[in-house]
Amino acid sequence: MNKIYKCIFLVTVILSITGPCLYAQDPIFSQFFSSPLNINPALAGNGEADWRLVMNQRNQTISNGGGSLNTTSVSLDGKLFRQKVNTNNYIGGGLMFLQDAGLGGAYKSNSFQAILSSHVSLDGEDNQGLSLGLGAAYANTLLDFTQLTFGQQLSSSGFNRSLPTNEPSLSNPQPYYFLSAGLTYTYSSEYSNFDIGLAGYRFLKTIRTALNDPSQVDPPRYNLHADYQAYINDRNVFEANGIYVFQNGINTYTAGVNFGRILDDAEAAPTVLNLGLWYRGDEAVIPYFGFMYKSLQVGLTYDMNVGSSKNAVGTLKTFEFSLIFRSPKRSGHGLPCPWK
Repeated sequence: MNKIYKCIFLVTVILSITGPCLYAQDPIFSQFFSSPLNINPALAGNGEADWRLVMNQRNQTISNGGGSLNTTSVSLDGKLFRQKVNTNNYIGGGLMFLQDAGLGGAYKSNSFQAILSSHVSLDGEDNQGLSLGLGAAYANTLLDFTQLTFGQQLSSSGFNRSLPTNEPSLSNPQPYYFLSAGLTYTYSSEYSNFDIGLAGYRFLKTIRTALNDPSQVDPPRYNLHADYQAYINDRNVFEANGIYVFQNGINTYTAGVNFGRILDDAEAAPTVLNLGLWYRGDEAVIPYFGFMYKSLQVGLTYDMNVGSSKNAVGTLKTFEFSLIFRSPKRSGHGLPCPWK
């Protein structure tokens, strides 16, 4: 990687995670619907499957040799206990690992989250339901300064990392813990389903600095999300969803639709081809291709920059890949949906 761009990217990372006036958002995938535990802890265990393993990979490449930032998420969630008198009521749980990595491994931001959720049916047929989720997480940020170069290390023969950086204030941010909570409401019928939810993360501002400055904090994040699915006919399904993220002066939204084509006659786990399109406000148009086969689902998106982001210095090229394994055993025959 070009060393000058590496320095520029380092400054960008440090400002984005610590700057008192420049606020950054937590990682939110373009395929946010394929990373449910990153959206709302109340979604742990939701859907028809008894359990699901979800893996997401996001690669953002900075043009002009600026390197890349990779975001990886791995989560496992499911239904832990069902009420005997009403199996529609259950306790769910989940675990999630989330990492941002850049600068060839010199920068890593990690979080580990454990979640418990509870779903209560509001009627005998579970046409309406409420879910509550609570999560606890440990997070850290690691900066390997030995892999980075600074202006003071520039000599006539190039950058020499053995020279002192003359940056005594640089240090790794201290690890911290945070809590999350969320609530969702569901209304479903034989041919359609609607969900809406609200979640919050880090309700208290948390100090997160690489410059030993206690005034630099990581602000709370709040997600408002909704989705709708319905059969068009026996072979076609329409789905739409959206999310609005509030985080201390940087608010963004993403919304879009998906059309699913059922390719066989299986009831519990049909083969489905998904084609969708999402829009992130003044940033990107996001085409989506997905395929579901029995318990396996894959998805691929590419962010097409639009608006002000199209003219930004160091335009990002962003690809995302998602992989979901669901339990073969299902609790019902719901609509085939990429996020259930």
